[in-house]
Amino acid sequence: MPHRAVIDITVFLVVFLGVTGILTALRRGLPVGRRLVSALQAVMEPHRRGDYEAALQATEGLRFRGEVTSQYCYFRGANLALLGRLDEAEVWLRRNIEMQKGTEKRLLAVAYTTLGQVLLQAERYDEARKCFETSMQYFPGRGSGYRSMAEMYLLRGDNPAEALRWAELAVEREKADRGMTTEIRKLNLGEDLATLAWSTAAATHDRSEVTRLVSEAVDSVGTSNVQSTALVQYQSGRAYTEVGDTQASTKHYQEAARIDPQGHWGRAARKALEVRQSV
Repeated sequence: MPHRAVIDITVFLVVFLGVTGILTALRRGLPVGRRLVSALQAVMEPHRRGDYEAALQATEGLRFRGEVTSQYCYFRGANLALLGRLDEAEVWLRRNIEMQKGTEKRLLAVAYTTLGQVLLQAERYDEARKCFETSMQYFPGRGSGYRSMAEMYLLRGDNPAEALRWAELAVEREKADRGMTTEIRKLNLGEDLATLAWSTAAATHDRSEVTRLVSEAVDSVGTSNVQSTALVQYQSGRAYTEVGDTQASTKHYQEAARIDPQGHWGRAARKALEVRQSV
């Protein structure tokens, strides 16, 4: 099943790129301050509410004198991936990585995870795995690479125990990372817990544990970021599907489809519902 169009473009990334982007711009002699901050906000405001078409259009504000910047490449690729335009997304994300070589390792970690998620959606599992491994090498304390590894095993369907191991590591790393605000940690942890719920369901079929993890994931992620909330809802639906609870899984799929009509998670949820109705 097509999966994980991304995008690892959370509140954490907004804060991080906002700071790092300004520092990079200073080094390269680019204009900073209000113009860059305003351009980033113009992209992220529609992105947070799930309007990825508008966010994609807003990335044009990240060009400098008509030339593309690393921020432009990343955000264009990220939003293209959410819209399901994977070939285009891959081109821009690879260009972003090339432009970022030799810069902040955390930024490269984000870039590799995002590219890996695009490859994962395209079912290019070996290539995706290499991206996640590279991301973790650059930033071993960040949970997203570990979570993505868990998703890869879940999608391949050949080793749920390994998926569970990676998902547990993701939650462990997220809780230990003290470099984030409480708001950002809750958002990321919600995603990790949803993946852990799905992994637990696939590996152990422990319904009570799945219910506990889903509840924690939903509470943690909140509703401020459509992409993250829809991810949690969709993966909660997958978890309940694994334990045979059709009613609960349908509820979560419907919520993901409702709140994320443009994005990957909404499309994946609608497909799951269509498959269920055709059986």
